[in-house]
Amino acid sequence: MNSIVELEEWMLKNNIKNTFTPNHRYLTDIGEGLENLNGLYIWYSIDEKGNRYDDKFFKSEKDAVEFVFEFLVKNGK
Repeated sequence: MNSIVELEEWMLKNNIKNTFTPNHRYLTDIGEGLENLNGLYIWYSIDEKGNRYDDKFFKSEKDAVEFVFEFLVKNGK
């Protein structure tokens, strides 16, 4: 899997809700997300109080997408 578009298609087929917002933030229905800040991809989580934690950083879309895919598969999302 190489792109967010491919990841979105896979998530759709696996009943995981997701959106890609105009401000380059990719959100899931599981409290995690991926944000693109000028080519730096940040994987973050949001706790029950709404606090955001930046957990991982990636220099390429491909690396970010591979991480997210593996995370979702590993955690049975």
